[in-house]
Amino acid sequence: MLAPIAEIERVDRGALAFKPSGGFVLHLAAPGTAGWAPGLWWRVGRRLGVGGATNPMEGRAMADIIAVRIALRDTPRS
Repeated sequence: MLAPIAEIERVDRGALAFKPSGGFVLHLAAPGTAGWAPGLWWRVGRRLGVGGATNPMEGRAMADIIAVRIALRDTPRS
């Protein structure tokens, strides 16, 4: 696990985002220890980049799923 859903504030996969090729960036609530696995992920401060050597379609799907889970987590329940 790279980061728990509770720690993720938002997903960024825009064209101007500083992200891996074909991947996405997670903005986290708190900074963590820097680290990386070449072509898979990197972490610097509160940013966690995922992608690079991974399939862009799979990365997009993963980013969408994470975004939906964040939206569901942040939606007030009645």
